[in-house]
Amino acid sequence: MDAALQRQLGRQLVQLQATDLTKRISELTAQNQELNSQLTQLQHEKQELERRLAETNDDLVAARASLRRMIRTGNT
Repeated sequence: MDAALQRQLGRQLVQLQATDLTKRISELTAQNQELNSQLTQLQHEKQELERRLAETNDDLVAARASLRRMIRTGNT
Protein backbone atom coordinates (compact mmCIF):
# COMPACT_ATOMS: atom_id res chain seq x y z
CA MET A 1 0.00 0.00 0.00
CA ASP A 2 2.77 2.42 0.88
CA ALA A 3 4.55 1.73 -2.42
CA ALA A 4 1.34 2.32 -4.40
CA LEU A 5 0.77 5.56 -2.55
CA GLN A 6 4.33 6.67 -3.23
CA ARG A 7 3.94 5.86 -6.93
CA GLN A 8 0.67 7.79 -7.09
CA LEU A 9 2.20 10.78 -5.34
CA GLY A 10 5.21 10.55 -7.66
CA ARG A 11 2.95 10.59 -10.74
CA GLN A 12 1.05 13.58 -9.40
CA LEU A 13 4.30 15.42 -8.74
CA VAL A 14 5.56 14.69 -12.27
CA GLN A 15 2.25 15.92 -13.72
CA LEU A 16 2.48 19.14 -11.70
CA GLN A 17 6.08 19.67 -12.79
CA ALA A 18 5.16 19.06 -16.43
CA THR A 19 2.30 21.55 -16.17
CA ASP A 20 4.60 24.15 -14.59
CA LEU A 21 7.23 23.57 -17.28
CA THR A 22 4.66 23.86 -20.05
CA LYS A 23 3.41 27.12 -18.56
CA ARG A 24 6.97 28.44 -18.25
CA ILE A 25 7.75 27.48 -21.84
CA SER A 26 4.65 29.39 -22.97
CA GLU A 27 5.70 32.43 -20.95
CA LEU A 28 9.24 32.34 -22.34
CA THR A 29 7.96 31.90 -25.89
CA ALA A 30 5.70 34.94 -25.53
CA GLN A 31 8.54 36.96 -24.04
CA ASN A 32 10.84 35.89 -26.87
CA GLN A 33 8.28 36.99 -29.46
CA GLU A 34 7.93 40.38 -27.74
CA LEU A 35 11.70 40.85 -27.63
CA ASN A 36 11.99 39.91 -31.31
CA SER A 37 9.29 42.45 -32.13
CA GLN A 38 11.12 45.13 -30.16
CA LEU A 39 14.39 44.19 -31.86
CA THR A 40 12.82 44.56 -35.31
CA GLN A 41 11.37 47.94 -34.37
CA LEU A 42 14.70 49.16 -33.02
CA GLN A 43 16.51 47.94 -36.13
CA HIS A 44 14.12 49.98 -38.29
CA GLU A 45 14.62 53.03 -36.09
CA LYS A 46 18.40 52.57 -36.33
CA GLN A 47 18.22 52.38 -40.12
CA GLU A 48 16.15 55.57 -40.23
CA LEU A 49 18.58 57.36 -37.93
CA GLU A 50 21.54 56.20 -40.02
CA ARG A 51 19.80 57.49 -43.16
CA ARG A 52 19.13 60.85 -41.53
CA LEU A 53 22.72 61.03 -40.28
CA ALA A 54 24.06 60.37 -43.78
CA GLU A 55 21.74 63.02 -45.18
CA THR A 56 22.84 65.53 -42.56
CA ASN A 57 26.47 64.68 -43.23
CA ASP A 58 25.91 65.29 -46.95
CA ASP A 59 24.31 68.65 -46.13
CA LEU A 60 27.30 69.55 -43.94
CA VAL A 61 29.78 68.65 -46.68
CA ALA A 62 27.81 70.75 -49.16
CA ALA A 63 27.65 73.69 -46.74
CA ARG A 64 31.42 73.53 -46.16
CA ALA A 65 32.09 73.44 -49.89
CA SER A 66 29.78 76.40 -50.40
CA LEU A 67 31.49 78.32 -47.59
CA ARG A 68 34.92 77.64 -49.13
CA ARG A 69 33.69 78.96 -52.49
CA MET A 70 32.27 82.06 -50.79
CA ILE A 71 35.57 82.66 -48.96
CA ARG A 72 37.57 82.23 -52.19
CA THR A 73 35.21 84.52 -54.07
CA GLY A 74 35.44 87.10 -51.31
CA ASN A 75 39.25 86.96 -51.30
CA THR A 76 39.61 87.62 -55.00
